[in-house]
Amino acid sequence: MRRRLSLHVILVVTAAALALVLTVGKRVHEGVSGVAFSTPSAWAAPGTAAVPRHDLSELKAFHLTLIRIKEAYVDPSRIDPKKMLYQALDSVQLNIPEVLVEPDEAADRLTVVVNDKRQTFSTADVDSPWRLAKTLKQIFAFVEPNMNPGADLAAVEYAAVNGMLETLDPHSVLMDPEAARELDASTSGKFGGLGIVIRMIDRKLMVVRPMKNTPAGRAGIKAGDHIVKIDHQSTDVLTSDEAVDRMRGKPETPVTLWISRKGVADPMRFDLIRAEISSESVRAKLLDGGVGLIKISNFQGSTGAETDRALTELRAGGATGIILDLRGNPGGLLDQAVTTADLFVDRGTIVTTVKGGQRKPRRAERGDAETNFPVVVLINSGSASASEIVAGALKNLDRALIVGTRSFGKGSVQQLYRNDRDGTTLKLTVEQYLTPGDRSIQGVGIVPDVALARQFVPADNDGPEDFLRLLPPTRSWGEKDLDAHLTSSFAKDTDQPSYELPFLYEKPKDRPADAPPPTDDDDPDDDIVMDFETVLARDLLVEAGADDRPAMIKAARALITKRRVAEEAKLGAALGKLGVDWSAPPATAEPPAKLTATVALDQPGPLAPGAKVAMTATVTNSGAGPAYRVHLRTHADDGIFDDDELVIGKVAPGQTRTFTTWVEVPKDAIRRVDRLTFDLAEARGATAPVPPVSVAIEAAPRPTFAYRHQLIDEGNGDGLLQRRERHRMRVSVRNTGDGPATETTAVLRNASGDGVVLDSSRMEIGELPAGGEKTVEFAFTVQPDLVGDTADIELVIYDAQVGAQSGEKLKFPVMSSGAAVVAAGGVVEAKANNTELREGASADAAVIATAARGTRWKVLGTVGPWTKVELDDGAPGFVATRAIGRSGGKPGGSVTARYQVTPPTIRVSTPTHDTTAARLTLTGTVTDDTHVEDVYVFVANSAAKIQTRKVLYRSNRGGADPRTLALSGEIPLWPGSNVITIVARESADVKTMSTTVVYRDAPTTAAAP
Repeated sequence: MRRRLSLHVILVVTAAALALVLTVGKRVHEGVSGVAFSTPSAWAAPGTAAVPRHDLSELKAFHLTLIRIKEAYVDPSRIDPKKMLYQALDSVQLNIPEVLVEPDEAADRLTVVVNDKRQTFSTADVDSPWRLAKTLKQIFAFVEPNMNPGADLAAVEYAAVNGMLETLDPHSVLMDPEAARELDASTSGKFGGLGIVIRMIDRKLMVVRPMKNTPAGRAGIKAGDHIVKIDHQSTDVLTSDEAVDRMRGKPETPVTLWISRKGVADPMRFDLIRAEISSESVRAKLLDGGVGLIKISNFQGSTGAETDRALTELRAGGATGIILDLRGNPGGLLDQAVTTADLFVDRGTIVTTVKGGQRKPRRAERGDAETNFPVVVLINSGSASASEIVAGALKNLDRALIVGTRSFGKGSVQQLYRNDRDGTTLKLTVEQYLTPGDRSIQGVGIVPDVALARQFVPADNDGPEDFLRLLPPTRSWGEKDLDAHLTSSFAKDTDQPSYELPFLYEKPKDRPADAPPPTDDDDPDDDIVMDFETVLARDLLVEAGADDRPAMIKAARALITKRRVAEEAKLGAALGKLGVDWSAPPATAEPPAKLTATVALDQPGPLAPGAKVAMTATVTNSGAGPAYRVHLRTHADDGIFDDDELVIGKVAPGQTRTFTTWVEVPKDAIRRVDRLTFDLAEARGATAPVPPVSVAIEAAPRPTFAYRHQLIDEGNGDGLLQRRERHRMRVSVRNTGDGPATETTAVLRNASGDGVVLDSSRMEIGELPAGGEKTVEFAFTVQPDLVGDTADIELVIYDAQVGAQSGEKLKFPVMSSGAAVVAAGGVVEAKANNTELREGASADAAVIATAARGTRWKVLGTVGPWTKVELDDGAPGFVATRAIGRSGGKPGGSVTARYQVTPPTIRVSTPTHDTTAARLTLTGTVTDDTHVEDVYVFVANSAAKIQTRKVLYRSNRGGADPRTLALSGEIPLWPGSNVITIVARESADVKTMSTTVVYRDAPTTAAAP
């Protein structure tokens, strides 16, 4: 395929590529799982200027995107300017806390609230893209001056663009500069680096595999090596992503690795020069039986050539059949998918791209190339886009047998438009594609010839960890499940598999936690696992006897039948160990069964966080004949209780059988009420209504982390940062919440690049009861080559067990020089109440405590107009010399520590968690020790397809008390579980979140609020 140099045609979904889409395209907010902008935060603390100013009123990115849509979008009928405007503003309000949009589509108007200002705009004339842009410009002219100063206005515009694009399809997205760079690296397959595959194991950065013919491979770095330092930075303080960033860079630039190797006493130094690395997208291995396995992870710039080399080597090594493993392959470049498919076919159309009435077929070009070997293609729901082109071509050209599960179903093509001016990239859907025979897989996917289904049966059934599943999950995730997905008149969901084969999944033996990664003595291809699917594909090829799909389907019958019998026996034996008789009904007729069934929990509720709950199904057969393979499945909005299976098995006439499954309530549970409903199935079609069960879950009392921090100078002692100085950072964490923290952790992140070197970045605080406090110390050094005049560090305190977190981005000024501390002694005392103690000898240094009049300290020295004193905990502090006087007493008195971060407290009254009403009155109060900026509320309801909706905003501008904000408002409710998330802000970084769930019954007459 030929393409212009400035553009790429790309087909990508899920996995890493989808993460790039979600980074800027998915609407998220605090309290709802997802990923926000990867650029600097779209908002900033009041009064702070965090990023260069972006001229929002010009709408450059928005205008350029509109032009691209008008020129190239695949389906112009989906362009709805008014809908695009509403969605653009909805995206803005979800990303900018102080913005609330109140649409009134029936009246063709909307009201925009920004902090304490509001204005109404007409949308009646928004009937073209250009009037859309004009109206949005008017709205932004109101929004921008009323927002908190310091917001990243570029991110605001990106949010609007992506909201607009959401109305088109789920794959059109504007990527910010960072996401665009990552996409470039993933699709080109090339980057500047060392050629090492790494993995973080037990917080050690381990080499999984050095790549061949790379700086790391040539230098002798081995699998199993522990990278302890990259240049000056210890890897103990890095995440794997941060380590990758440090090892990558421009080709021909140096980097030094220090490596610990088993059997070598001292760390080994490797001075390396970065080179252009071509990442691997293809792995290959020759299996038993003369079968070659080719596993393609994605379709990047070199995939076709890599596959060609692998195929040639395998055929030369004696492979007479090929497994093409495309499981989990998210897609990639269209031309590489065509090139790869062309390696396996010698004639026919591989794929046809269509837009309107225009068609562009891409045909096989290999002519009489040798393709007379059987092929099995492995796919699953993670096989998408470009991988579906390959699988679809090989299936519909009758070239390969397809084995696995239905693929994702993405049948569209995206074009990349790079904007060199701001570094963004627009990924826009410009075409749909058809597999051979003009068959679209859009929304339906590739249906395998041999459909597999994994089943799980535990060895025991003693607790929640014993997972059982016989049926596929009810909640699938594919193209058809995405909002605003495209439809195609060429897509027909009529294909059926030739064979279905459920199989009992056997979990591989767990690798010991302390086991090292593979060494050079291990099989270098050990990441190619001989799982059930691979073994089956190999055996199908051994038995194939032909290289065309119809013959292979026919030849597979005996093997599939044999495996099905074996798997049925394995399943029956596994269930038998749990006391379940999974006998199949006989072929002869029997009297009918008559069933009654109930399900009950062993605890009345509300269920406590962390509770282990037994859920027992009881089935009685009052009929004249036996029931076989009786099986119940649960349905609930709450994933805790959804999709659980209760396997009863055979129930003889007059018999009652029970089965218990276990559910563990999360330790960070939120208050909610759920309705559990049940499906009952039986091998011969007998059924019975199962009464629903209501279950209430109690909220876990949550910790809240307040903290104070102090820099302790180990250089000249003035408490201020200078280059070449090492500082300890003492952090005291206090739990001001209602509940205990069980696994508290403090993490320090370096945001200054090589200019700051952390000695440690993670401290385990452990248990912290309500009201408890613990102190930890980090350390870092400011390097001479620090760029700029601030050391940027991010501090985060969290407990993953209960989902609590506090944090902020810290900017410490770095002085060009400092004054030496002049030694002094004696005792001084404060002349007045509220005497301030600072961490450094400067009026700009942070206040770490205040003291009452008469408080005395031991003097350590003086620095200009400052006196350095010793605090109660032994740490130094600095007090203005004019604020103290000499004292003859002993050190002591009243000192109050200053907590730099104390998140707001939310107290909300929820009148009910179970209602039939369409609205809920929410009342409460938000308080803070210094300042409450605002509070806002979101509602999400998956059953009603309400992804996230911002429903309330209250600003505290002009409030009577800056430390208190009253909250009162009507919250809309939809049928099902409404997840209500309240966010209160002190600043951009410091915020508190409170979440609860209100269940609204859904009678047939219920309407949306």
